[in-house]
Amino acid sequence: MNTDESIKCAQLYAAGLQDLVLLPGSTAYVNRQASYWASNNPLHPNCIVQPNTAEEVSRVVKVLVKGSGLIALRSGGHTQWTGSNDIHKGVTIDLGRMTDVTYDAHSKLASIQPGPRWGDVYQELLKYDVCVTGGRDGNVGIGGFLTGGGNSYYAGRYGLACDNVANFEVVLANGDIINANATSHSDLWTALKGGSGNFGIVTRFDMYTFPAKDLWGGIRAAARSEGDELAQTMVDFTNDNSKNPEDAYIINYTFNPSSSSDILVAHVIVNTNGVANASAFDEIQKVPVVLNDVKNRTMADMADSYLLPGRQQQVWFSLTFKNDVRVIKKAGELHDQLVDELKDLIPDGNFTTQCLFQPIPTLFAEHSVKRGGNMLGLDKVKENALLWLITGATETIETQEIMQSKLTAFSAVLEEYAISEGILVDWQYLNYVDKTQNPLKSYGQENVDFIRKVAAKYDPSGVFQKKIVSGWKIANVDS
Repeated sequence: MNTDESIKCAQLYAAGLQDLVLLPGSTAYVNRQASYWASNNPLHPNCIVQPNTAEEVSRVVKVLVKGSGLIALRSGGHTQWTGSNDIHKGVTIDLGRMTDVTYDAHSKLASIQPGPRWGDVYQELLKYDVCVTGGRDGNVGIGGFLTGGGNSYYAGRYGLACDNVANFEVVLANGDIINANATSHSDLWTALKGGSGNFGIVTRFDMYTFPAKDLWGGIRAAARSEGDELAQTMVDFTNDNSKNPEDAYIINYTFNPSSSSDILVAHVIVNTNGVANASAFDEIQKVPVVLNDVKNRTMADMADSYLLPGRQQQVWFSLTFKNDVRVIKKAGELHDQLVDELKDLIPDGNFTTQCLFQPIPTLFAEHSVKRGGNMLGLDKVKENALLWLITGATETIETQEIMQSKLTAFSAVLEEYAISEGILVDWQYLNYVDKTQNPLKSYGQENVDFIRKVAAKYDPSGVFQKKIVSGWKIANVDS
């Protein structure tokens, strides 16, 4: 098969990189394709190349960017939408072998390569009694999370995870290896904080650390009938989050037949200082529950205790709203209807849904501004907000198509409701949205222009716009 894509695989061999290449049919290739979190993501490239170092990434890039044909980039492989981190017939650069996590006691920075998962990172850093602002699910990867913003239990104290990256080591489209930080290539440093895969391949993230303390937290689950009361506690918590920045809260209207035949309102409460029964949770804890798994634990334990199941077909949508209880109640009602409809359409019951709300107080953006700013545009949102996420997981391609149709409609109805009530916030969280949404555009024109300018400066040939599949592309945003 003499195609541009197959020629690229041969060129990797010719360049002496054959030890890094996985070919279809090999056990290693099959295992890597199977390791994507969402089963709708593997697209079966002609070959996978797995560099071990930034220098090898540079060599690989120099080989692959010549000629035509597409290249994909994979870090942890946890992004949920098809076409975000793999390619059909092309070549996938898989950073999964780059798993180093180190700590410098002098600078107090943790250096994290893009290949591990957050659970691995927390566990390794515990050896040094430090922690970082990373993912809440231990199976989430590093690269997409950090270049997409990165919400964490520590956001109230330190801002979003991207704001805690002191330095990015980046391989550019021409193979150059540079460092982007507050004093060197500072425009790229800012752009990478939320700007997704538009600039280069990040091969190391140097992150600020803080002393590791046990958390006090976990999941509680209440009957659906408690939903309205919990909705009000979310609004109250969000308004008070600046007074209690060490606390975090999520509520989730969820249907999971493996645990209950009924819809439940699961909710996560966390005090990052390890204070049991912190006052911010007083009203929440008055709500009766059918499950209570709140206790003292490490961040590593917390991250690995509630892993979202993998190897399922995933559909996600996300929007942002003003901090108004009406939108939470409306979403809960729409979710009730959704589950009833899905039970009819998927009679074997092999599906799960989540309808989550979490705080986006102005406090998060205030931390960002102090740390040099990012691309997200949340500093333009001048009042407390709620981040909404709807997810649906199924077992087959056919049922995923049903789920895609239903969640597309759900999101549209909720958005129309919010517009009619004047409570929609025109901002989308890049790491949660469906591929039909437009998160970069929601950052605002000033930030869109900045991303476009920085991308053109560091990748003047547009390699990351035209040839490399890696997250969200600024070229796809209307000028």
